[in-house]
Amino acid sequence: MMKAGRNDPCPCGSGKKYKHCCQAKGSSGSSLPNVAQLLQAAAAQHNAGQPVLAEMSYRQVLQVQPNHPEALNQLGLIAYKTGHTDEAVQLIRQAIVANKRVPDFYNNLGNILFTLGRFAEAEVCLREMLTLGPSADAQNNLGSMLQKQGRVAEAVASYRQAVKLQADSPLMWNNLGFALQLQGDHDEAMRCYRRALKINPEYRDALLNLGNVLSDKGQYAEVIDIDQRLVQVDPKFAIAHSNLGHALQRQGRLAEALTSFKEAFTLQPDLTEAWQNYLFALNYAPGYSAQAIFEEHARFGKQFEDGVAGLRPQLSNVRDPGKRLKIGYVSADFRNHAVAYFIEPVLANHNREQVEVYCYYNENVPDAVTQRLKALVAHWRDISTLSDDVAAQQIRDDGIDMLIDLSGYSGGNRLGVFARKPAPVQASWLGYLCTTGLRSMDYRITDVSADPVGSSERYYTEKLIRLPDTFVCYRPIADGPVVDRLPALKKGYVTFGSFNNLAKVTPEVRALWARVLLAVPDSRLLLKTKGLGDSQLQQQLLEDFARHDVPADRLELVSWDDSYMQHLNYYNQVDIGLDPFPCNGGTTSFDAMWMGVPVVTLAGDRFIARMGVSMLTSLGMTELIAAKPEDYVEIVARLASDLDHLAVLRTGLRQRMAASPLTDAQRFTLNLERAYREMWFHWCDPAQDAAGTRRAR
Repeated sequence: MMKAGRNDPCPCGSGKKYKHCCQAKGSSGSSLPNVAQLLQAAAAQHNAGQPVLAEMSYRQVLQVQPNHPEALNQLGLIAYKTGHTDEAVQLIRQAIVANKRVPDFYNNLGNILFTLGRFAEAEVCLREMLTLGPSADAQNNLGSMLQKQGRVAEAVASYRQAVKLQADSPLMWNNLGFALQLQGDHDEAMRCYRRALKINPEYRDALLNLGNVLSDKGQYAEVIDIDQRLVQVDPKFAIAHSNLGHALQRQGRLAEALTSFKEAFTLQPDLTEAWQNYLFALNYAPGYSAQAIFEEHARFGKQFEDGVAGLRPQLSNVRDPGKRLKIGYVSADFRNHAVAYFIEPVLANHNREQVEVYCYYNENVPDAVTQRLKALVAHWRDISTLSDDVAAQQIRDDGIDMLIDLSGYSGGNRLGVFARKPAPVQASWLGYLCTTGLRSMDYRITDVSADPVGSSERYYTEKLIRLPDTFVCYRPIADGPVVDRLPALKKGYVTFGSFNNLAKVTPEVRALWARVLLAVPDSRLLLKTKGLGDSQLQQQLLEDFARHDVPADRLELVSWDDSYMQHLNYYNQVDIGLDPFPCNGGTTSFDAMWMGVPVVTLAGDRFIARMGVSMLTSLGMTELIAAKPEDYVEIVARLASDLDHLAVLRTGLRQRMAASPLTDAQRFTLNLERAYREMWFHWCDPAQDAAGTRRAR
């Protein structure tokens, strides 16, 4: 703190001139210490990293002037930094009472309340600060606070005010960009990130966020360039390695992706995101056995749970086998996402006399699908801003009997909550292709075709609960496109198709599909997925197929459409669907068959490689299931050789699906509720529960 002149504002924050305030008090002939000198000493001690001495000096000021605003404010900041948050809030409130005209007091209190999650109180502070005059910092902080509460439109408005006041701040441009990204305005978000990078080309947050939005748009080549740039600038920047791995995975470069993920968590062992990306990518990678993948999941699961073993208080749920069950679903995908389209028929058909449904949503930006799902359940909880501990306590307070994970290791998961065991029975279903590796996850919901009895139990830490028909129920889009006549009859050649993401279209898959093309003269392959608008990636795919003697004119590469209706209509250009392996198609296969396109699959040795088996078995079309690659080629070639049969199959496939268990929401939900009741019976009978609910490790 600089020494104040006689006519300067007093450094105590009183608003008076120095000569009429602290200087006068310090030169009045009293034996009390000079307040201004004490403040200067305290500030010097504080700046020198001596908070204990600074606190003593500020308290000496209060002995002279008990309501000295600046001393109270600084003591509050010291209390906050030393972990005494309640005292910090009290002291800065006293400072504001002593002088309501100092903007920094409101800013400091608002920031502390914000970090404590007391958003409403923090918002009041920042708005009070803004009444004292325009402030870019206050608008920026207010935007952060509103964004945390899911009030994204209001946050955007605050950030816009901030950049108007301080247009040379890369931080504020970056924050505006992120809020716009949350709103789904990717193009303007990118403009903001690029504006921030024009001011500071090495600004990490803007580079990371730009990479993320480019990834959302499928522009993976530029994402890779950005992440490689970050890695070159700082080879120990773990997050950049993890992001690079994700972009490589989306291009189907799985070996490189796994290397990047490993580098990320080697550099930063507590970077959970890198571990989870690594485990997710293992499911796609050829060359990894089911046992090896299981062991990696179990290893991480143990590491994940060891740190929270002591955070599992006793539960008070009553062991009543016949009670109305409280079921909690946890997901970040209660929105325009594939998971939502599979959970919606269940939420709509639950027996309200048997179950009381809670949804725990881990995303703070709702959309029209969110609102539709929200209307189907009795209780909706937004846990996106809650820590794992607080979210787990919320679930305990709600008295949830069975907690169902819909994410696994996919984005936005809350496995940290499940590791704290907030419900007596916990199960994984729908959103992940493998074991979670968590001992706290009691069950995994599947079916007998996807996980044949006796063949796959050893690959799960969870006990398998097999539904009688299918592991999932498909909800067709209302008023979807009509099924056109067989494209081959119009074009004069057969078109094969796959709309799966390229992480599933591995080199081994491409090699087999090349054999299919060579076995069916004049045939074409239509690949459609996010990222295929990238000319570099297109060239890579064309070169891969050329190495297998498939010329470029037999391939059609199409990027993803924003409109789901337009996307579905592309199936009217496909005669036969080709299922990838070892990771089969999920939603893409359901969509294909609903649009009249039969899908040929290659049966594997684990759930991800048997999803196609499950679907085709439920449809009674097991003749499209291949046991080995040679069979796959033969089945496809046989279908392609009989266009009359293929046309008849196409015409009746939608009706066949509509009459099957795959779309029977009432039947599926009843089966699911029976499975829930079975799990609950086991928990209610401790002797049964102890007899082997899951595999030991």
